[in-house]
Amino acid sequence: MRRLLNILASALAIGLGLTTLLGLLSGEGALGVLTSALLQIVVIIAAVAILLGLLNLLIIHIVRVVRLRRGFLYSLALVISALTVLGLWLADRDDDTAALLQTAQLSVESALAGLLAFALVYGAYRLMRRRVTWGAVVFTVALLIILVGALPLREVSGIAQIRDWLLAVPVSGGARGLLLGIALASVVAGVRVLTGQDLSYRE
Repeated sequence: MRRLLNILASALAIGLGLTTLLGLLSGEGALGVLTSALLQIVVIIAAVAILLGLLNLLIIHIVRVVRLRRGFLYSLALVISALTVLGLWLADRDDDTAALLQTAQLSVESALAGLLAFALVYGAYRLMRRRVTWGAVVFTVALLIILVGALPLREVSGIAQIRDWLLAVPVSGGARGLLLGIALASVVAGVRVLTGQDLSYRE
């Protein structure tokens, strides 16, 4: 009985997936309307799943704080941060609150961007220190051009143009390649689970 239910669930998932794909490709008629409805259902399910995951995360860390388990201070910081962000989001109608939330978000994004730049520079240093290869040289030169081109100086306007070209052509192409790779890997993993070659989490 369980195997039959798994087969029916796999057939239903494959059928709905193919229907959604055909609807996205056609975009018109009854198939397009059905695809739009399916996508809306998926969005609602994903939102509910995220909400349940957030509640589960908060409950786990609240229990850790109440019972004073190891690392409860980190759990307390997480709970306070989550509740603060949730409260600011609920009070987003107030202009001052929205400005406060936006300011905090911009500060966090700036800090993460700074850490990313530092990680890239450190990675280039490690590459050049370990072994000087053409790949390491190209990576280091491209990184220097992008970092110097980001400086707000008139003297580096030529470098800024090269930087814009690098971001528009090679970096954009690489990002699209990564997205295609992620999409193909997701499709392959889903097909392997649906066809029974890999075990799903429900088993």
